[in-house]
Amino acid sequence: MQATPRTLGTAACLVLLLAASAATALGPAEEGRRVYLRENCYACHGGRSGGGMGPNFRSERPEAGDLGEVVREGAEGGMPAYPTLTAADIANLGAYFRTLRTTSEPTFTHWWETVPTQ
Repeated sequence: MQATPRTLGTAACLVLLLAASAATALGPAEEGRRVYLRENCYACHGGRSGGGMGPNFRSERPEAGDLGEVVREGAEGGMPAYPTLTAADIANLGAYFRTLRTTSEPTFTHWWETVPTQ
């Protein structure tokens, strides 16, 4: 089979699309921030995880093992259970919490955008 200009053009477009989608993929901390906002965690824990009705995660980060248990089962004092979150969601939340108070902390608020702009 001989390559034609059309097949080469199609292949080039496919490569560019794949490269663009890889460049826009978010890392675990950003995906954790997305989960944090999507599930309305900020309502109790604050927009930047600084606390409110719920604990301040900027000062005292939750332990990885405790995070999964509390998120899935809830806790006394008002923390609701989120049994539908996946293990990846919970791991990403942990990654987000580890970035708090660092220069790599994601701060976007437009969680619904594929690549958040704000």
